Amino acid sequence: MKRLLIIYLLYTLFQAALLSPCAKVSYKQTNDVSFQCTKLTTLPQYLDEAWTNTTTIVIFDSNIPNIPGHSFARFGATLMTLDLHESGIQTCDAQAFVGLTKLKKLMLWGNKLTYVPGNWFVNMYSLQTLDLSFNFIQGIDYMIFPMLGNLENFYFDYNQLNSTDYNMFAYLGNLKKVKFSKNPWKWAYRARLTWQLENQKVEILDMWEDWNWMNTMIKDCVESGRGELPSDKVLECVVEKLLVFTYETFSVHERSRVAKCSNQTSRLVRCIRPSNTIGNTDYETVLRILEDYSTILPSMQRALSPFSLK
Repeated sequence: MKRLLIIYLLYTLFQAALLSPCAKVSYKQTNDVSFQCTKLTTLPQYLDEAWTNTTTIVIFDSNIPNIPGHSFARFGATLMTLDLHESGIQTCDAQAFVGLTKLKKLMLWGNKLTYVPGNWFVNMYSLQTLDLSFNFIQGIDYMIFPMLGNLENFYFDYNQLNSTDYNMFAYLGNLKKVKFSKNPWKWAYRARLTWQLENQKVEILDMWEDWNWMNTMIKDCVESGRGELPSDKVLECVVEKLLVFTYETFSVHERSRVAKCSNQTSRLVRCIRPSNTIGNTDYETVLRILEDYSTILPSMQRALSPFSLK
C-alpha cells in the first residue's frame, strides 16, 4: 500500500510538471538558474514554483494586466535578469520590483504600459539595461534618471512620447546605447534629445536616417543665431536650407523652373499657395513641407551632400 502511494505521488508530480506552463533549468557550469513561463494569466502562484536562487526569470506570451507588489522580492539576492515581454502588462504596483538590488536587465517590451513611475527603481542601482520598447508610454518620471547611474542601454522606441527633459539624461553617465525613434516627438524635443546624447557620445540606434539631415540643420540654424528652439524662425531657416539644397541638386533645366522658389521660405509659400486649397497658414505650410521632405531627401543625398557632418 505504501509503495502504491509513493508511485501515485510521483505520478501526480510528473503530470503536474508536464502540465505546468513554467520550466526550471539549472546550469552547473555558470551557476545560472533560469525560470521560464508562458501563457500565464496570473503571477504569484507560478512564481512560487521557482527556486529562491533563480538568476533569470522570463515570462512571455501571457496576459497579466498587473504586476503585484513584492512579486520578485524573494529572488533579490540572486536575480540578474527579469524579462516580462509581451505579457499584456498595463500597470505595476509601486513595489513590484522591490529588493532587486542585483538586477542588471529589466525587459518590459511589447506590453501595454502608459507611464513609467520612479518608484519602480528604488535601490535598483545595478541596472544596466532597461527595455521599454513597443508600449504605449506617454510619460516617464524624471526621478528614475538619478536612480540609474549605471544604466548602459536604454530602449524606449515605439511609444507615445512627444516631449522629454533631455537634461535629465546627463545623470546617466554610463549610458552607451539608446533607442527612441518611432515616438510622436515634437520636433524641438527630438532635436535637443539627439544633441544631448551626441554630447554624451551615446550610440543612437534605429534612428530615422531621413531625420539626420534635419537635426544637423536645426543645430546649424540655432548656432548661427537664426532662432532658439522651439521658435518658428528655426523652422523657416531649415526650410530655406532645404530649398537651397534642392536648388543646387537640380539640373540647369530644373533650376530654371524653380529658381523663383529656391532661396527664401516666403517664396516657397507663395509658390505653393495657389494649390493650397485647405487654407493652411504660412506656418502650417512650412510644417507640411518638413513632414513631406523625407520623400525627396534620399535622392538628394545620393546626388549631393553639402551638409554632411564629416
